[in-house]
Amino acid sequence: MQKILIVSYFFPPCNLTASQRAFSWAKYLNRFGFYPVILTRRWDEPVLHPKDACKSTPDEIIHETTNEYEVYYLPYKANLRDRIFIKFGQQKFSIVRKSLTVFELIFQHFFTFAIPYQNLFHFAEELLQKDKEIKKVIISGNPFITFKIGYTLFNKFGIKWIADYRDAWTTSKIDFTHRSFIFKLLNLLDKIFEKKWVGTASFITASSLPIAKSITALTKVNSDGLYNGFIPEDFVGIKFDKYEPFTITYVGTLYDGQNIEIFCTAFKRLIDSTPGIRAQLYFPGLAFDRKQEERISTVMRGYENYFTCTPRMERAKILEIEKRSHLLLHVAWDVHGVIASKIYEYIASGTFILVTPSDHSSIRQIVEDSECGVCTDTADETFAFLKKEYDSYLQGKFRANDTSGGKVQQFSRENQAKHLADILHSI
Repeated sequence: MQKILIVSYFFPPCNLTASQRAFSWAKYLNRFGFYPVILTRRWDEPVLHPKDACKSTPDEIIHETTNEYEVYYLPYKANLRDRIFIKFGQQKFSIVRKSLTVFELIFQHFFTFAIPYQNLFHFAEELLQKDKEIKKVIISGNPFITFKIGYTLFNKFGIKWIADYRDAWTTSKIDFTHRSFIFKLLNLLDKIFEKKWVGTASFITASSLPIAKSITALTKVNSDGLYNGFIPEDFVGIKFDKYEPFTITYVGTLYDGQNIEIFCTAFKRLIDSTPGIRAQLYFPGLAFDRKQEERISTVMRGYENYFTCTPRMERAKILEIEKRSHLLLHVAWDVHGVIASKIYEYIASGTFILVTPSDHSSIRQIVEDSECGVCTDTADETFAFLKKEYDSYLQGKFRANDTSGGKVQQFSRENQAKHLADILHSI
């Protein structure tokens, strides 16, 4: 077994989706010749509200060891911005909080003390000094400032490291939606340091191949796509009987750049054209983002009896909802390579997937390769599909996907961990 250090700000028991990527490597890499040592922050409470992620934790370091991996959970100390947010919420002192955020985003490039989780940086150095068996490092971003850890370790120890991107950083095509002039200036500063820090990496992995290629173009470091994937065991024991009424579910976060209005137009048309329709549109977790909840309420005004938005839920409940729904809705970005990790859970659930609109890129390719769904691009196409599916529901029929075959299993987390192991062996 080769020891590797994985630095990931997000890791279970953190209940955010971002934690699952590093967790899957911890779970599976030992099957391919590697023993992961995980470095992360403490997550003492579930994140049910944005302020939950900002709370200070107890000061003790937690060290846990399993047969597959070990984890160091470092304490988190809320900075002044966090404390103001926790005490007063989003409405008060917003200018002060934004000013402190800008200060942090500028000075963190030059001074580690400006980073709230600076202890990750110091502990990573101490760990490499103490444990000479660790030969390679993976840094998973975001936060992308953690790539500075890889840069520092490379310069101090000459160690090989992989820069892993769950999303694009300065090469992102979606982060500029409704962004301020200050954000765009900060992005230019980030780009300088992304090239500097990631330029010392031995390899780059990203959640899609188009994102990987865009980062290689910037940094000149070789890269490859590394999907998020799914864990088949997550759905073992989950209820599989379908809901009543006909249920279409969109799970998780929604962003301004996702054109969900196309689907909503088709869904409202289905309601209007079907007397006595028994159907619901379900948004579990969307109420976590008040702005997007209000967006759906505005689009669906007059149809309040046919949709529901809920606060964030436990992951086990979300998996049950995915499995028991008749259709799972995904809204793709009109940008190549943006893959929401929930698409893999959708595939593993066995529930048929509707992507509208399509991205004509990575999402369409995944849906077609897995044979687990369809893509539509217009309200007319979507309405025709919904009408057909609802008629099948009235006849007691619904589509179901075979999740045991190779076309689905190619997207498992274990297969992605094997790909990562091959990359680690090659550098």
